[in-house]
Amino acid sequence: MSKPIVIAGAGIIGCLLGMILKKRDMPFVILEKNKELKKIPFRTVALTKDTILFLNSLDKQIDINKWATPVSKMELYQNRDLTMTLDKNENDKVTSICLLYDLHEKLIKNVEKNIKWNEEIIGIKNPDNPIVQTNKNEIEAEFLFATDGMNSMVRQLLDFESDEWFYGQKAYVTCVKAKHNNIAKQYFLNSGTLALLPLNDKEEQYSIIFCTNSTGIVSEELQELNVKFKLGLDFSSLQLGNGFELKHSRAKSLYIGKTVLCGDAANTFHPMAGQGLNLGIGDIMQLDENLDQLISGDMKVLSQYNKKRNNKNIQMTWIIQSIFGAFGNAEGLSEKILNSGMKFLNKIPDLKEKIVDYANKN
Repeated sequence: MSKPIVIAGAGIIGCLLGMILKKRDMPFVILEKNKELKKIPFRTVALTKDTILFLNSLDKQIDINKWATPVSKMELYQNRDLTMTLDKNENDKVTSICLLYDLHEKLIKNVEKNIKWNEEIIGIKNPDNPIVQTNKNEIEAEFLFATDGMNSMVRQLLDFESDEWFYGQKAYVTCVKAKHNNIAKQYFLNSGTLALLPLNDKEEQYSIIFCTNSTGIVSEELQELNVKFKLGLDFSSLQLGNGFELKHSRAKSLYIGKTVLCGDAANTFHPMAGQGLNLGIGDIMQLDENLDQLISGDMKVLSQYNKKRNNKNIQMTWIIQSIFGAFGNAEGLSEKILNSGMKFLNKIPDLKEKIVDYANKN
């Protein structure tokens, strides 16, 4: 191979793609517009069983099970009423939680020599045989993989046809001291959702993801929910930023010629299901299965990748939209019916087992 594979973006998805290329001794370069690895405070990720197995197979030194926080069960609430508990047997877990930065830092060590920092893509010629223009260079690429996030410059420059809509909510993330007993909690509120994810960092904490359509003072709303639902959260050192707008986007095709979208560049999701990163890793897992054939010129592999990943992403979109529509607008009689239905499902162990197993598939 005379030309390198170019990866746009040195995030987790870009690093993983670089790692599987490195294992195959394929030349590649990662272009990152930032000057260095950015530490985003409080951002956590829930890792599925599929994700953990894949990451550990790429680098045994990562060994996620040694340092990520295991979640023994997840409790789902309709306001203050517990409607369903998802758990596994005593020797298994529902998911694992870790700080996004910690995971990113461990992965980036494997590919840091291949990263060109402060190199932003400003143009792309001929997506069938990509020539990538940056603020510093022009690179002829064997393939171009866009892993540059929800505001992907590659997707914009090549005008990928996409569906996009806003949820009318903002998300706020933080971490606070709390006794969690390795139990995750998700509250479905008329204004949005409140997720509490157990995290053991320097101290026992809950990672908070609060998605709301409220225009009030968010810190005060969290304080009220803490008291109302008896959450036991320590807000003495609460830090909240301005939040970020939540939107959904989906590229109708994940490739044009030899330019391929992966992760958030291809699809972004509402964080209530905690599946965005895992589905992006699923993209890389799918590519890993047939990467040799793809790079050697078998373009049927791209068609298969597009079909399988788009089907998976459409399924997740439908699930999230259904949950968002049902819980986000439930009040009065409909809220009681929904609550009763969830409590009924909670009594069916086989169904709950299938829900957890599906959520652990990328």
